[in-house]
Amino acid sequence: MIAFILAAGPCTRLKPYTLSKHKCLLEVFDNKKVIDIELINLRDSGVKDVIIAVGHFKEKIETYIKSNYPDMNFIFVSNEKYTSTNCIYSMWLCREHLNEDIIFLTGDLIFETKVMKDLVNSKLNNVMYVNPEAKINEKNFKVEIGNNGFIKEIGVNLSGKNAKMAYPLYKFSKPAMQIWMKEIDRYIQQGKTNLYGEIAFNNIADKINLMPMHTTDFCMEIDDHEDLLEAKNYYEKNGLK
Repeated sequence: MIAFILAAGPCTRLKPYTLSKHKCLLEVFDNKKVIDIELINLRDSGVKDVIIAVGHFKEKIETYIKSNYPDMNFIFVSNEKYTSTNCIYSMWLCREHLNEDIIFLTGDLIFETKVMKDLVNSKLNNVMYVNPEAKINEKNFKVEIGNNGFIKEIGVNLSGKNAKMAYPLYKFSKPAMQIWMKEIDRYIQQGKTNLYGEIAFNNIADKINLMPMHTTDFCMEIDDHEDLLEAKNYYEKNGLK
């Protein structure tokens, strides 16, 4: 199993902090940065091979990671068009490396250790973090779960009684990832590069059978200053666990 992290975007909502670094290098607690929380949890769950899509301050990301995680193996894939493209293009650039079962996440997620361990150790092949009790908000991903229990749509603008809060933290089998990447390639060939990869996923959701990993264990995405403050407050109160 390998990990795949998207950490290319310019992080404009976190200026001025991101004028000098990528948001994955922002400290949240006790000198631990966002990327530290992700990599430590991956390593402690037995995942040491990591593909990272980089762009904004890519040299700083690569230098920090190589210096602090010599016991892990990294492939960095540069998205030179990171200011004009979105996740779907970064995913496409990494396509040749996504040839195993995968833990897939964005580089702005923080979470409890239990979340990663449960994801890695799940007996299900294809799962996504879903918090059924979290309050729906406008800026984060939601999922719609079908009557068969599978996730049939992922998006920011979902609403209604079947919409549940989710974060871009997944486990995919190699065959499932190949199906998704084939659909992503179709979008890229059409010049549709400034989208979330989940837009392509929604077209082939019925072929993958992605299950929700229902949990209330802590996980959040750091998109803006309000999120960063919330993250700092959480760790000051609870510590790293």
